[in-house]
Amino acid sequence: MFRSRFVPLCLLLQVACGHRGNPQPSEIAAAIGTAQPRRIQEFERVSVSGSVTSPGAASQVAFLVPGRALQVFPREGEPVRPGQVLAVLDSVNLTHAVEAAHAQAEAARASDQRTEGEFQRMKQLFESQSLAPNDFAKFTAAREAAHQQFLQAAAGEGIAKKNLADARLVAPLGGYIAKRMVEPGVMVAPGQPVFEIATLDPIEVNVGVPETDIRLVKVGQAASVVVHALPGRIFKGTVKVVNVSADPATRTYMTRISVPNPDRDLKVGMVAEVSITGTQKFDMTVVPAEAIVRDPQGATLVFQYFPDQKRVFSKRVEVGVLLGQDIQIRSGLTGNETIVVAGQHALRNGMGAEPAAAPAPGRR
Repeated sequence: MFRSRFVPLCLLLQVACGHRGNPQPSEIAAAIGTAQPRRIQEFERVSVSGSVTSPGAASQVAFLVPGRALQVFPREGEPVRPGQVLAVLDSVNLTHAVEAAHAQAEAARASDQRTEGEFQRMKQLFESQSLAPNDFAKFTAAREAAHQQFLQAAAGEGIAKKNLADARLVAPLGGYIAKRMVEPGVMVAPGQPVFEIATLDPIEVNVGVPETDIRLVKVGQAASVVVHALPGRIFKGTVKVVNVSADPATRTYMTRISVPNPDRDLKVGMVAEVSITGTQKFDMTVVPAEAIVRDPQGATLVFQYFPDQKRVFSKRVEVGVLLGQDIQIRSGLTGNETIVVAGQHALRNGMGAEPAAAPAPGRR
């Protein structure tokens, strides 16, 4: 017996055309948060990068006399105070040299005293006209020669004593040992560096200010310093020196920022980001700092939301200084855009998006 099967037309159409009850993943709009750029008045600032250095560069200390290093005391990182003994040379030969120089000086002193006595006696005879002028001149010359020999011997003794004292190397300033370049038992030449001493309070940050911004930087201005090695901390400093000539290679002007460092947290060689605050206010455009993203080449971008298309498109911007939770936009925005500030890291250029709430004004 033949039995026909009836298939509903709606089912056939559903199979033929595909089910459209739910959108495909590519059609799902990304949830985003948005904000408007703001115009504010803020003190002019210059943001530059540099490195932490010891004021005047680290000082190298060396012996003034040769010898074998008998004792070398501090090691790298240890503090030293002015006048502290850092190293000692074997001084046996220098001690004998002092003894020899002293003996020569005593002999010269005795000769000087003897010739002085003879001169005084001959002077009395000369004044009584009992001694010829030529003979008196001989005693005068002998007196002068003996006195000069004594002065020479006394100077030699002084040099020998100084050489003996120089066998003890003392710190000319307070600071920290940055380098120790000699170990006990090593022969040391005069002037050969033995230690390098760095002062850490205050510390200095050397930066290069671009030619376009040097007009904004003056000695005495306040500066904020952030180092990557100490996240979350901000150090306050003051502009100490602004060079009058640019580096011919970089076309930047060397500027030194003096920063108090009582706890010695800042170390020589750390990379620092510096924001120098000027004395005049000017208008600037800012957006929340989290709105900034970078493309694979490192360029700074923001995503702009277009409500009529419900899509986002990237827009390249030039950023300036950080101002709390906001960041300055130097170029790229007019101020009328709607900027994505949440969910932007998952976006692609031209992607569909929908604000989680109505666009909110920028934060105050």
